Amino acid sequence: MNRFYLVTGLVTIMLAASCAPSKEVVTDEATLPEEEVTEPAAYSLPIDMNEYRIRPQDAFFSLENQLPEVFQPDSTMFTETEVNAGFRIQIISSQEVAVVEEARRTFNQWLYEDASDYQAETYILFRQPYFRLHVGNFKSRANAIAFNTLVKRKFPDAWIVHDQIDPEKLTHKIVIPDSLGAANRR
Repeated sequence: MNRFYLVTGLVTIMLAASCAPSKEVVTDEATLPEEEVTEPAAYSLPIDMNEYRIRPQDAFFSLENQLPEVFQPDSTMFTETEVNAGFRIQIISSQEVAVVEEARRTFNQWLYEDASDYQAETYILFRQPYFRLHVGNFKSRANAIAFNTLVKRKFPDAWIVHDQIDPEKLTHKIVIPDSLGAANRR
């Protein structure tokens, strides 16, 4: 028990000694240093920031960039278009090739019976992990939209996709002249 009181007493003395100020506190106003009052320095004078502002009309007034000839575009760069770029209608996408084959047969039968004024090629493509059924070859999106509205009657989930097309087999509506159409109606 004596040991406990001894340790507690030593800790208390050490705490009291550590809290004591290391210097003597001066309360006499005569020994306090006086503050010097000076005129404001030149660096603290107000600055007119308008002199340093860039106005929008002046921002690129004198800026001129020169491109080396190697990086300047040729006139042929923008005239070339990809010949095979176009649109197709995607009917179905499935991991089972049999499902896609059945959709192909259904589409070809529907095209022959109900949409005989169009001739459209069908393509089964594999892009891992799906088999996809694409139909048609359209150079313009407007033609693809027109055909897609017809296809959606039978296949409501069909949509237009950007794809590489066969430009020699473009899908278009077959126009029958009136003279032939009247002869076929008799």
